[in-house]
Amino acid sequence: MSIVSRSRGNRGLGGGGWNLRSKEVTELRKGGQLDAAYALSAERIADSEADDYDRAAYAWCLIALVKQHSADGNTQKLSDYLDQLRRFEVPVSDEMLAEHREKALSLVDPDRRAIQSARNLSKQGKHEDASRIYADLDANGKLAPEDQKAWGWELYRLIKGELEGSQDEKLSPPVVQRVKRNLNTYLKLAIGGPDLLHSLMLRQALRLTKGEQLKLLPFLRLWSPDQFNDEDFDRQQGRDGKIYPSLVEQVIQTASAEAAQSDRAEDRHFMLPHVQAAMKRFPDNIWLKFNLTKLLRGMGRIEEALKLAVEFAREKASEYWAWELIGDLVPNDIDLRRSCYAKALGCSQDDDFVGKVRIKFAALLEENYPAEARFEAERIIAHRARAGYAIPRDAQSLVERLAAVTPKETDRAFYGRLSDAAEALLFSHLPWTDACLGEVFTVEGRDGRKPRKRRRIYVRGNPFAIELSLPDSHPDIRGLAEGTPIKLQSETSKAEPAQTIIHRISRREDGTPMDILPCRVGIIDHINHEKSLIHVIIARGVDGTSPTSLYPGQPVIGTAVVVRLAQHHSKTGVRTRIVEVAPTEQTPSPDVCRPFRDATNVTASGLGFTRGDIFIPSHMIAAEGIHAGDLVEGMAIASFDKKRGKWGMKAIHAKVVARNHFDFGNRGEADYHDD
Repeated sequence: MSIVSRSRGNRGLGGGGWNLRSKEVTELRKGGQLDAAYALSAERIADSEADDYDRAAYAWCLIALVKQHSADGNTQKLSDYLDQLRRFEVPVSDEMLAEHREKALSLVDPDRRAIQSARNLSKQGKHEDASRIYADLDANGKLAPEDQKAWGWELYRLIKGELEGSQDEKLSPPVVQRVKRNLNTYLKLAIGGPDLLHSLMLRQALRLTKGEQLKLLPFLRLWSPDQFNDEDFDRQQGRDGKIYPSLVEQVIQTASAEAAQSDRAEDRHFMLPHVQAAMKRFPDNIWLKFNLTKLLRGMGRIEEALKLAVEFAREKASEYWAWELIGDLVPNDIDLRRSCYAKALGCSQDDDFVGKVRIKFAALLEENYPAEARFEAERIIAHRARAGYAIPRDAQSLVERLAAVTPKETDRAFYGRLSDAAEALLFSHLPWTDACLGEVFTVEGRDGRKPRKRRRIYVRGNPFAIELSLPDSHPDIRGLAEGTPIKLQSETSKAEPAQTIIHRISRREDGTPMDILPCRVGIIDHINHEKSLIHVIIARGVDGTSPTSLYPGQPVIGTAVVVRLAQHHSKTGVRTRIVEVAPTEQTPSPDVCRPFRDATNVTASGLGFTRGDIFIPSHMIAAEGIHAGDLVEGMAIASFDKKRGKWGMKAIHAKVVARNHFDFGNRGEADYHDD
């Protein structure tokens, strides 16, 4: 006799829609009371009122019992429940129940029981044991395709545990070998993407490349770059608030760098389209552009590579390797090549990094600058000897050829004289703009970083100079005095005016200190004694602050001063900074400061207003004993009323010169605020 589960319409019985009787069975089963659930379901299906939901609940109990006894080895009960499950007929419409019935019936197969055992071990965190079961089944050709992904997850968990368990950035050789073996096993499985597991495995491979313990390019070939998830293209924001490159960017950057250094032409051809596609997706990633340049060079596409290298160097003009790359791309232009290497050495003198470019530079100096060439070669030899490295044959041969020449020391000035051609290649399209050096200031380090010293640079602007800044260690400004006249070539982003890149700096011999900051006359209108700041107003809408230490003598409100101003971009917008301030006999604009002599009214709240609408504060009214109608004279300065959103004049000094000079009648305080 067979037990038939009949469907109602096309609705499956494995999901929702249970009646109250079947719901009770389901709750017992899911609550771990499997025997009680089975007993109740068997009783229910024997009832004449049993429906399809009662029969489905009974089938789910049988499935759970088969799974349980296939794992615990109780063969007698397993055989009994399997027999009942075989006789249960599932309607075609209930796909979920049919699928789980087939899986349960397959557990009589020893191989399926092994799979179930592996899954149980995985739930217990015994991933190595679980992985071994999958490996044994695979070795015997008995691992089903649908179980390969389960094995893949075990391999991932093993790799993740190895990498997270290592305390050092540099993994030990045994750990590396185990991780590589598991990655290699994974790549042999029939698993592809886009898929979460596939992307997670790629991340683990990328982790090994950071310690130079794995070449990513061969792995990526087998993994296939066409199998990225949509999420793999998303950049991530770290806990520090910074935005970090996406997985795609990291992988393509690393693999393309390896391809550029490879001796295999097929590696470069393989990576080229992927780098180009990534650049379209991430146009702001300059490292992709850098690697593409090197790929093109390796493929003999020199003109394309040079164009990209020039674009790249404009963004990284202070890095020696950007200039070295351009020099390598112009082998037939000796002067330009030498100029690029000179510029590179002007950017860095760290012999741990610039040894190769110094050798190339020395060779190009031999004909016209033999004394300097010998010095450069001997410097290379001395550094390599101190560090215990092998002496480059090229450097030794150069010294031998120039044995009769007395070496002449080179310095940044020498490099600078030879750098013009290189700089012109990049920036000849940009105009020179007059500027002056400002003071050094310190940017406090955050998140454990060291403080950084930067140098203000004031660039000629209209109507005020624009303040920029560079690292104080920049080779073109290092050691120069504050106020030194210079000129520069720069580019300002149209989309973000606060972002300006300074490309070239040169001394301006015909200039004078701070000559691009014109002097303006203003008035001190406020002093913040707590913060030691003075506030100066120069014109309506033009004002700035300055440390009191910058002012010669004791500042006093109402003092006329001459200032030099510069504007800079801040998080809140354009701000004005006072660069220099000193007292002056010159008179500020009447819109900013002027004397007054006028009849004054006093409101009920003690505020004073002249007939010319100059405001006199209440404390001054009280101190001078000013009454309504008195003739008052004094000094007023421009003042912005934030509440009313308009400019006016405010007295800073006032005294009575005549009593009862004018009859204001009943005019009150409101008359001065409603206009």
